[in-house]
Amino acid sequence: MRVEGNRSLRPADALLTAVAAVGWAFVAMTGTAALALHLLEADAVGSLGPMTAAAVVLAVNGRVVPAGDVGVFGLEGGRAAASVDITPLGVALVGALVLAAVFLRSLRGRAG
Repeated sequence: MRVEGNRSLRPADALLTAVAAVGWAFVAMTGTAALALHLLEADAVGSLGPMTAAAVVLAVNGRVVPAGDVGVFGLEGGRAAASVDITPLGVALVGALVLAAVFLRSLRGRAG
C-alpha cells in the first residue's frame, strides 16, 4: 500500500529507469559522434557507421585496433600496427550528461 504523500521508488522501476537512461545515453553519444565526424568531413574518407561505432567505443574507454589503410590517421610502418588510443571527450561528456539527466529526472519528487 502506498501512502499518498510518499511516492517510493520500487526496485523494478529503478532498474527500468537505469536501462532507459543508458540506452538514451548511447543514442546521444552515437548522434554526437556521427555529427562530429560529419562536420570534420571524415565521412568523405571512410564509412560513417564504423567510424561512429569506433568513436563511441573509445568514449566508453574501449579499445579499437585499426585494420586496413590507417594512413588517414597519419600512422605508418610499425606505428600502424598499434591500437588507436584517443578518447573523444565530447562524446563521453554528452553521454554522461544525458545519463544523469534521464536518471535523475525519474527520481524527482520521489525522495521522502
